[in-house]
Amino acid sequence: MNNKQSLLANLYTFNIAAKSLSFTIAGEELFLTQGAISQRIKQLELQLGFTLFIRLTRKLELTEEGKRLWDVLDSSLETIFSEIEDIQFNELSGELYIGVAPTFAQSWLMPRLPEFQALYPSLDLKIRVKASPLDFKHEPVDLAIYYSNGQHPDLHCEKLFDEYLTPICTPHYAQKFTQHPFNINNACLIHCTESLDSIRTDFEWTYWLSMTNKPTPTQTKNYVFNHSEMAISAVRNGMGIGIARTNLISTYLESGELITPFESISSNLSYNLICPKGHEHRPKYQAFTRWLQRKIKE
Repeated sequence: MNNKQSLLANLYTFNIAAKSLSFTIAGEELFLTQGAISQRIKQLELQLGFTLFIRLTRKLELTEEGKRLWDVLDSSLETIFSEIEDIQFNELSGELYIGVAPTFAQSWLMPRLPEFQALYPSLDLKIRVKASPLDFKHEPVDLAIYYSNGQHPDLHCEKLFDEYLTPICTPHYAQKFTQHPFNINNACLIHCTESLDSIRTDFEWTYWLSMTNKPTPTQTKNYVFNHSEMAISAVRNGMGIGIARTNLISTYLESGELITPFESISSNLSYNLICPKGHEHRPKYQAFTRWLQRKIKE
């Protein structure tokens, strides 16, 4: 039994070291010295009968055997830990009140939400769709998902994933630009802005043009909508070229219904999970957070 416990401990140490390819970083994560990590790996190699790492002067590399073991070990541990979390949280009950922006809710969250419902059948969700930031002091919201710069000093904030901006259109519409692929002066630009009176408030188009060093089109037609789903629908119907966040249109890109005729750029913003400080330790919050993190990795 002691040998099995030692083997399991050493395998976990190997998994951490293999991810970082650094005994020093693994030691920091496990609160052990670099020498202790090295000793555990040597012991594991003796237990297994093969070498796991190639020890170079200033770096580590996995051997072929080490790569094979880490591939199966990492996925196995992830499955085990996920199952433990499900066992811990599957008896959760009550309500979880979530605030989320309309487009993110419709395009990203809703298609994945049935899985959460199946995992936690006794936990009821309330989804508050709101484009503007929520006020946790005056609105009955447990947590929220914001598209922001992550600067929320009075709140607990966890980054979910970064976002990118890219022009999009249908393949048929893109054929109009075969001869001049970087000239959009003759295109109809699809805008999404709260103010229908001015396209200057379409910050995503303005930001993309600025970051790609492209001149502001002067002869284009402009269709303006005050809701992003309507703007995307206009693009899907071949009415022009829109600007979109890549994570919210991945389904259309994967199917080929829409294409990206120009380059993508970082939006410099990300999707963040936010709640009042201290609430992040609550079981219902942790259940939702860990489920989100698993879905993001898929």
